[in-house]
Amino acid sequence: MSYQLRRIDPFWLTHPMVPTAVAIGGILGLIGFATGKPALAIVGGVVAGIGVLLGVKAAISALLGTLGLFGGLVTFVFVPNVNAASMGFGMRLVSAVLFAAFYMVLMDALVLVVSVLYNFFAGAVGLGGIRLELDTAAEEEEPAA
Repeated sequence: MSYQLRRIDPFWLTHPMVPTAVAIGGILGLIGFATGKPALAIVGGVVAGIGVLLGVKAAISALLGTLGLFGGLVTFVFVPNVNAASMGFGMRLVSAVLFAAFYMVLMDALVLVVSVLYNFFAGAVGLGGIRLELDTAAEEEEPAA
């Protein structure tokens, strides 16, 4: 069997306010960073992060959050780098959880951007998509009793 992947759909909420929240949050974050107002930058980052999390399906966020937690535990707890070596154990755990949250949001945003670009090139431009060649599995014989 041959299948062609024409569209990737990782989107959870497709309401127009979701990308608007990401854009507004990003703009607020950049303004806060440029003007030296960390409170505005944090609010902008939180708004953009919530927009990204609302835009992607929960299973993808859970998967990427788990990978981020594993990476954070390795980086800060099991094999701490030079900067994390002087931190206490509680602070290392907090750092691992924050790393997991940031990793999840950034990778969710990457998945959304990649899927939008793939859908654009495969569908609107017509460059074709990924082709999957699948074989049918032969029925397994039941063991003799």
